[in-house]
Amino acid sequence: MRDPSKGISTTGSERRGQTVQRGFSFISPVLAGLALAVVVGVFAPRLAAGKGFDELLIFAAGAAAAVLVLRLLVQREQRVALQLVVSEIVGENMSPEVASMRILEALCVSQGWDVALKWEVNGEENRLEFCSAWSAPGRHTEALVQESMGLTLPPGVEMAGRAWQDGRPVWIADLGGEPANPHTQAALGRGMVSGCSVPVRVGNRILAVLEFYCHFCLRENRESMAAVETVAASLGQMLARSHERGRAEKLYRQQEILLNSVADGICGVDGNGLISFANPAAAAMLGVAASSLTGKPVHALLHGYAPSSSQCGEDCALLRATGRLRLMATAGEDAIFRSDSSSFRADYALTPILDHGRLTGSVLSFRDISQRYALDRLKDEFISTVSHELRTPLTAIRGALGLLSHGNLVQLNEKAANLMRIALANSDRLVRLINDILDLERIQSGRERLVFRKVQLAQMVRQAIDCMAPVADGAGVQLIQDSTQVEIAADFDRLLQVLTNLLSNAIKFSPPNSTISVLLRPDASGVTLSVVDPGRGIPADKLESIFGRFQQVDASDSRQKGGTGLGLAICRTIVHQHSGRIWAERNPGRGSSFRVFLPYQPVPIGTPIPVFDQETGQGDLLLDGAEPVLRPQLVEMNYNFLEN
Repeated sequence: MRDPSKGISTTGSERRGQTVQRGFSFISPVLAGLALAVVVGVFAPRLAAGKGFDELLIFAAGAAAAVLVLRLLVQREQRVALQLVVSEIVGENMSPEVASMRILEALCVSQGWDVALKWEVNGEENRLEFCSAWSAPGRHTEALVQESMGLTLPPGVEMAGRAWQDGRPVWIADLGGEPANPHTQAALGRGMVSGCSVPVRVGNRILAVLEFYCHFCLRENRESMAAVETVAASLGQMLARSHERGRAEKLYRQQEILLNSVADGICGVDGNGLISFANPAAAAMLGVAASSLTGKPVHALLHGYAPSSSQCGEDCALLRATGRLRLMATAGEDAIFRSDSSSFRADYALTPILDHGRLTGSVLSFRDISQRYALDRLKDEFISTVSHELRTPLTAIRGALGLLSHGNLVQLNEKAANLMRIALANSDRLVRLINDILDLERIQSGRERLVFRKVQLAQMVRQAIDCMAPVADGAGVQLIQDSTQVEIAADFDRLLQVLTNLLSNAIKFSPPNSTISVLLRPDASGVTLSVVDPGRGIPADKLESIFGRFQQVDASDSRQKGGTGLGLAICRTIVHQHSGRIWAERNPGRGSSFRVFLPYQPVPIGTPIPVFDQETGQGDLLLDGAEPVLRPQLVEMNYNFLEN
């Protein structure tokens, strides 16, 4: 067995006997000094004054001083020994429950308590809950611990509740004088006489309360209380660290559960571009174990199982996107190969991880879109087939209605002529709708490739205004352009189609005697083309949705203003094929502004385009000739950054 001054490693009566024996080794000189002081006090009046008497008084004073010094040394040694024991327990990195039990044991053995209880603070329910206890061997002490299990104490009630509420120790030398509370009565019934409660705090926060009981009267001792409070502070630090570790472990488990539950493949990429972890969905989609994915480069992970006939070259978009860490997120669509060399179509995104502005890695996420890809192809093929089949008969119907409406074949009365004009207008609308559907399907499928060449935007704007001049004159609207000259690489005919469509919409919704402006604003990366009209404007909740298929601001617009609801969808597809962006804004006063950002040099089709730049705030996502797919966190971005 070890010396109690070095540490406490045993339990039971043997340990208590050791402590008592060591205590008597210090108490004997103390008792001798006190006895001497008593004798001097009794016989001093009877002794004759003289030199011997003075020497006796000096000796008595010295003995009393020695007693006091010895007492202080004993208390200091006990306190240091207790602190060493507690430091040893805390430093052993054992579980908080075991460490708390050993600390309670050390406190009881060193301070002479029979029972120690630890109550934890439940802040959510505002109560103390029994946590753990230690007791000296004996039927009464063990019974008191058993009766305390499962108890809860409100603040201000019982000895522990008062210490919690007041935030300071509570020492009761005689429990019999306390109010008749259940827990106190249980302690009295088990032979306990004195008690003490000490809060365990970290800063201003109380985490627990320690409660002690003794079977004999033990009055409050400042040195003993200071020792207990010092140990309680160490215990509080340990409990705080344990709570923080528990919270961190809980958060880690929650994140792990979320990663394991997500259907998308998610992989962490370290600073060297290697996979550091992969969730089960990523492993399942690739047909391998998650542990075998770590340590691989991103490109090897997604294209490493490609057959020899599909090996990547330098033009691999995924290789360019993942070859090195970037400060901007990158996304795209590509074929990903499983371990058996089969492939599936997937959307992928590579998002950087910034730690205080420093790039530390990235997160790769990818999703199997094979079903969506197949459904989109079936849908497009169905629409294309139906549109082709409808175009021929509708053309014939339109021609016949045109001849009848002009009265060249038969004379019609006024009512019949009006019905004929309505039928002719509806047939024209159906023809335009089918032409727009076929046009959109050809552009999105990539069958109609763009031809990029040098284009003077000012010249293109002038040609579009000239084409729309008759329509503008009929509506009483004036079209103007600024004098900015700028050159970009683009498909002239397709951009002309975009601008013509935007001018047509502006003319439809602008009041007579108003002016529509076409503005060019070049910057370092490209040019922004704006069509500003003084019309009725667009509601804020429709600024994005109007670029979808068959979307219009008002359901009655198709009847009153004409149009198919596909014009802006076609414009967006053409602009995206130019690596640009199109969006709408509400003017401060009245009307709307449609803006088109076009880079000076478009990125080739099929190359992933950054979706978000951490430094400039610019970005977009282009897929291979298809409509853009914006991630939800990026859809909410305001596109005004293109004006900067």
